[in-house]
Amino acid sequence: MNRPETLKKTLESITGHNFIPKQIVIVDQSEKNDVIQENKRILNEISKKGIQTVYFYQEKPSLTAARNNAIKFATEEIIICSDDDIEVYDDTLLNISNKMKDKSISMIAAIDDNMPTKQSALGYILGTRSFKKRKIGHVTYSMLGRYPENVKGEVKTEWAMGCFFVIRKSLMVLWKIKWDEQLTSYAYPEDLDFSYSYYKLSEFNGLHCILDENIRIKHMVSNEYRVPSRKSTYMYVINRRYLSYKHNMGFNSRLAMCWCDFWRFAERFIKNEQPFDIIRAYMICKKEAKKMLKQ
Repeated sequence: MNRPETLKKTLESITGHNFIPKQIVIVDQSEKNDVIQENKRILNEISKKGIQTVYFYQEKPSLTAARNNAIKFATEEIIICSDDDIEVYDDTLLNISNKMKDKSISMIAAIDDNMPTKQSALGYILGTRSFKKRKIGHVTYSMLGRYPENVKGEVKTEWAMGCFFVIRKSLMVLWKIKWDEQLTSYAYPEDLDFSYSYYKLSEFNGLHCILDENIRIKHMVSNEYRVPSRKSTYMYVINRRYLSYKHNMGFNSRLAMCWCDFWRFAERFIKNEQPFDIIRAYMICKKEAKKMLKQ
C-alpha cells in the first residue's frame, strides 16, 4: 500500500537467492494510479525470473481482506504471509522448505533480527509479558503477542508476527479459518488473532507451531507510508478488547488489559504523546458495549 520502492526491495530480496518461491501473489491497496502502475511494473519484472505472479487490486484498504484475497489465488500448499517491507537471508526460504517437510509442523513464525534480544523484566509487572510462558512464543492476558529471548533450536509458539510467517493452505481449508474482516484498515492485531486461532486448532489436532533459530528475516519497518497515530491508538485499545471476547479470555484478560493500558497511558502522559487518545478509545469501547447489551 502506497510504497513501491519498499515493495521492490522486498521482492528483490525474496527472489534474489538460489531457492525462490514458485508463486508470488500481490494484493495492491495503493491509492494513486501512478503508484499502482509502478507496482504492476515491479511485479512484471519479477515474473521474468520464471516465477508465477498474480496481481490483484483491492479498492477498499483492509489488511485482513487483502490476506483473504491472496489466499484465494495461492496455488501452493506452503504459504508464506509477508509484509511488503521484508528482507530475507540467503537460506531463509530453503530452511522453511526443509522444515515444512515435517508434516507435524503446521506453522513457523520467523524471527525478526531487528527486534531487541533482551526484554525488560518490567513487562511481567505491567502485564505485557507472561512469566510462566516466557520461554515460548505466547499470547498474554492483555492480548499482546510476545516471543522469548534468544531462541535456540526449535521453540513452541502460540502466535506469529504478521510481517512474515508460514502456514499450510490445506489446514486453512480443512479448518475453514480466515482473517477476521471485522478488523479493518491496518487491522492491528490481525496477526495475533489469526495465528492464535490457527495455533489452537493445531494444538487440538496434535500439530506444532514453532519458532526456529534458522528461520530469520529483517523487518525493515518502512516509513514510506504509515497509519496516523490516533487511529493506531484506537486499534491498539479497541481491537484487543474485541479479541479478548472473541477468544473467550475471561475476566482476567479484561483486568490485565486495563492494567496494561493504565501504564501505557502513564507513559504517554509523561512523554506528552497524546495520552488521552487511550481514554477516548475506552469511551468508545464502553459505548459500543452498551449497544451490544441492548441488542
